[in-house]
Amino acid sequence: MRRTAPVLAAVVVAMSMGGCATTTPAAPAPPPGPGSTAFNPTDVAWLQLTVPMTENAVTAAHLAADHAASPAVRSAASALEPSQDGFLTRLRALRDRAGLPAGNVHSGHQMPGMITDADLVALRTSDGADFDQRLVALLRAHAKQIVVLANGEQASGADPATRSLARDLGAAATREGEVLDRTS
Repeated sequence: MRRTAPVLAAVVVAMSMGGCATTTPAAPAPPPGPGSTAFNPTDVAWLQLTVPMTENAVTAAHLAADHAASPAVRSAASALEPSQDGFLTRLRALRDRAGLPAGNVHSGHQMPGMITDADLVALRTSDGADFDQRLVALLRAHAKQIVVLANGEQASGADPATRSLARDLGAAATREGEVLDRTS
């Protein structure tokens, strides 16, 4: 049964990156530093996806204060920001501990749940009900994909701190999805 975990991780990562085609391989995990555990490929892939996904979700949610028509949408977005900011701090610390680059290796790729630069432009140039509909759809897709990715990391990741953060982030994304569902 132990041998199925790496296969499961590869399937989850491959499915989540369905639209992500790149000609350069993801950066391999560096050797662990003193007193740290090794990051496996699932940990690396999870961090490389989750950091930019969360950064873009925070940016999108922040736009609600000036663009949303619905008080429910503004409230849901403002409730999301502080928890996501805390997760970003933890994600970036793990990314740095893994020795991964700060840049988005998936920039320009179309992936489930990823709020793209084009999405952010569309949000910045819309207001009212159009903005509300776009933002809620994007944040719902983001939350749903974060749960999928978090489950894959928990099942197949090696680094205990990364697996723990995936558990916490997945639980928060589930709650956020429920809040967003009530905004309709």
